[in-house]
This record gives sequence, C-alpha cells and structure tokens, in this order.
Amino acid sequence: MTKIFVPQPIPEVALEQLEQLGDVTIYPHVDRLMPYEDMLAAVRDQDIFYALGEIPYNEDLINAAANLQYIAAMHGSAKFVDIPAATRRNIPVSGLPYGMITKTTAEFTFALLMATAWRLPEADAFLRADRWRQNQSMAFMGTRLHGKTLGIVGMGNIGQMVARRAVACDMNIIYNKRTQLSKAEEFVLGGAEFRSLEDLFMEADFVALTVALTKDTMGLIDAHLISLMKPSAILINTSRGDVIDEAALEAALLEGRIRGAGLDVYQNEVPEPDPGPRKGLLDLPNVVFTPHIGSGGRETREEMAVRTVLNIERFLAGERPFNILNPEVYGEAAVADERLS
Repeated sequence: MTKIFVPQPIPEVALEQLEQLGDVTIYPHVDRLMPYEDMLAAVRDQDIFYALGEIPYNEDLINAAANLQYIAAMHGSAKFVDIPAATRRNIPVSGLPYGMITKTTAEFTFALLMATAWRLPEADAFLRADRWRQNQSMAFMGTRLHGKTLGIVGMGNIGQMVARRAVACDMNIIYNKRTQLSKAEEFVLGGAEFRSLEDLFMEADFVALTVALTKDTMGLIDAHLISLMKPSAILINTSRGDVIDEAALEAALLEGRIRGAGLDVYQNEVPEPDPGPRKGLLDLPNVVFTPHIGSGGRETREEMAVRTVLNIERFLAGERPFNILNPEVYGEAAVADERLS
C-alpha cells in the first residue's frame, strides 16, 4: 500500500479522501511543528510527501526517503521544498494555482485594514477590562474609511480585489505597479490612479502592501518611504514580511509619526526560532497582529487540501498532477518564477 506522509493536520474532508489512497502517517499536533529529527526517521519508508508551508523539505529530508516518488505541496510556489533536489531524483513536485487564495487573501486584507482602522482588538480589550464609561466622548475613537485614500502597492489580482472592496466603502484608490494598468482597468477599479511610490506614501491615508516577494521588492518599504506617510496614516501588510523594514516601522509607530499598522506577515516566521514581529512592536497598542493567516478561511483551506489530494490521486492513477513546479521531470523546460517565497 502506498505510504503517504503528512507533517501537520489537514482539513478532515481532505484527510478522509487521502486515507482512501494509501496508508497515511500524520503528525497530529496543531500547536507545534514536528521535530526535524523525528521527520527524518518518519519519512524513511514513505512514498509520497504531502507538503505544507511551515515545513522545510530540504535535500536531506528528500534523500532520507529512499522510496519517495512524488511531493504534493498545498501551496502556490512551494519555495520551502528543495525542488532542484527533487528534480535530481526525478521526483515531480506539484503546487496549487495562485488564484485559489486570491479572493480570500483580499478579503482578509480588507478585514485587517478595517480592524486596524477601527481599533477592534483594542476595543475588545477595553470592554473586557471594564473601562467603558462614555459613548460620545474622546474615550475611544477609530478611523473611518469613507472619503479616505487607499494606496495599494502591488496592483495584481489581490490588490485589485482589495481595491474593489475599498471602492464599495467610498474610498479613493491610488496604486503603484511595475506596469501601469490600462485606463479601462483603472476605470473598473473606481477610477484608480497610478502614483510613484513616494507620491503614494505621501498621499495615502491607508497603505496596503500586496506585492509578491522578489529581489526587487525585498526591503522595498524602507525608512525613507515610511517617513513620507501622514501622521494619521495606517500601514497594512499581508504580502511578505521581508518587503518592509520592521525596525523602521517600529520607530515610526513608537514616535507617533504614523497612526497604526496591521501586520499578518513578519521578517521572522515559522519554522525559524521565536517567530513573529519585533519585540518592540508587540508592546505597541496601535498595531494589530495576525499569524500569517491570509488564506486561513476554513472553506479556502479545505479547497486547497482537497486539490492537493486530487493531485496525489492523479499521480497514483498514472496521470500528470496539476501545477507541476518542476516540469523538467517530464522532459519540459523549467518554470520561471521570480518569487522568493
């Protein structure tokens, strides 16, 4: 029977389907990662890896599985898999179409923007602490959205969907992108207007980062750009942590040079030790933190997991899985992908 290794729990609907395809070994905990040494031992007799983003599938792990035939990743780019190492062993690696999480991530980005603007986590803590004494005073105020300008850095599919949600809230849209959208595309997005990065940071009341992490966007949002923001501005990052200089952001927030921030991604993330934002950021009340859950809608994660199981099913049936990331194993040209994660 085919042996399938899964390093973390996956949605039940997908697990039930996966168990029909083979003998599944799964690490059952959601509050910790499987120790690497335990993984090395567990994969030795496994035929298929079900790969998830927090787990580094490096060359040693791949080579530890002498019978390994296929790696199915529940991820778009699967940069956490050593694809060249798999390719050297002629092992196909598949991922997921990027479009599977686009709407969910856009929805989450706008939810984080609203939660930060309206200080919802603070408001919750305020009420729980029995501090509610006044309604219409200066005791607790948020930032409204209508009439404000949202600057979107990276107007790809996710950025455009964030823009549509912002237009529904009567916000004005400005954006920066390597290639300016057509006038027709800008019209559909509520009359969105192109700006240079510096102009965007000076004009926007909210800045949403939705760019992919590439060599060009690594450290893109630096101290200079942050210094251009209005004192009343709020920054939202659901792209990648390495897009922004966290130290510069911390300094701006600490000194009151910007109003707040909403962060779902960080320069230090799982599986690195002590993941999360800089410790100084954690002490600030005007920052909303979430643990990289931009695709964490229950329904979306179920769809991602089921699609991954479908790829395993296709492989076992002798069919080519969808979204192969190393087509070289099928005698085709390599896929060019400038994303770093």
